[in-house]
Amino acid sequence: MTATTLDHAPTRFSGLRGFTVRAAVWFATAFLLTVPPAAAQANSARFGSAEVACAEDLTCVAAVRSLDSDGTVRSVLQIQRAQGSRSRWTVAVSTLADLADRERSVSMAVDGGVALTLRPRADFAPFVQPGTFYVVSTYALDRLMRDIQVGFELRFSYIDIAGEPHMDRFRLDGMRDALTEIDRRQARIVGDRRAGPPTDLPPAPEVDRQALVALQGLPPRLVEWHMASACEAPDGPSLAETAPVIGPLSPTAMLYAIPCYRSEGRIGYRLYMVESGEIGGMHLLTFATWSSRFGWMGTDTLETVAFDPQTATLTAVTTGAAADCGTAGEWRWDEYAFKLVAFRANERCGGGLAPDAWTQVYPGPGSQ
Repeated sequence: MTATTLDHAPTRFSGLRGFTVRAAVWFATAFLLTVPPAAAQANSARFGSAEVACAEDLTCVAAVRSLDSDGTVRSVLQIQRAQGSRSRWTVAVSTLADLADRERSVSMAVDGGVALTLRPRADFAPFVQPGTFYVVSTYALDRLMRDIQVGFELRFSYIDIAGEPHMDRFRLDGMRDALTEIDRRQARIVGDRRAGPPTDLPPAPEVDRQALVALQGLPPRLVEWHMASACEAPDGPSLAETAPVIGPLSPTAMLYAIPCYRSEGRIGYRLYMVESGEIGGMHLLTFATWSSRFGWMGTDTLETVAFDPQTATLTAVTTGAAADCGTAGEWRWDEYAFKLVAFRANERCGGGLAPDAWTQVYPGPGSQ
């Protein structure tokens, strides 16, 4: 047995700024969040990839961290038990780099075996903090407690709140010895692996899902798709200072307007809808535009984009040869798509007219 300090690696997930994310890297439960650092270090030990720490009341946890290639902590597997003779082991995963969606199923598999699919609320649920998920199914707990003692790797697969899939991996070497060490410290029967759901922890508070999605920025898959278009790179010299427009369309859908080009001070955007529901997916949005020569057409880029999340209303003004001519549209999200509300156009430049004074094309004769 080798003593070690509990070095806290940095985390990337910024959506939980109101919570104690750094402390959650190690102990997501309330009792160990209050352990003084000196006490935690004095009562810690490492067994392979597993680390053991105990609070003053001998409530102990064996933890394994899943790391990115750069050493960033993605998530933490925690197997913990209080000292009492009737207390049972609990199994939890704290997702730190990306917040798992509590409304979507997750899966756990040891060494490539048949995965356990855990359903929200019936098989797993968040306690204490929004990113800490406890297994509550008796069948799943019994199987996990058996498999993690003989396996080499646990794979935890989940969908985050932005609809991105993830698979975090936990090395299990040393886990059997770590649990045996906790048996010894708590003076319990060695090998007692009875497990159950948490009995003394508060449910995790609800979170503003859409606000957290916005804080996470652009989904990596969406950036890759956008980069494959004819648009300029959003982090290129002409667009790096221009932030995307992000807003909620529904409980499971987000709007992303990503800068596409800069021309004479005007910023053009390509717009996408990303769903994180049961079906999910990414969709390029197209919008109506009009000219006296061609009539109604569709476009996948808009300029001067603004979005009001309170009314789910999108506005855009696309100017022509001068700032006083072009088109101005207003759309409102209607369950599945943006519905055109109003459209104005002015094809004569130089008159000094503001967009709200341009000719109304829709609703109106021009829209027929």
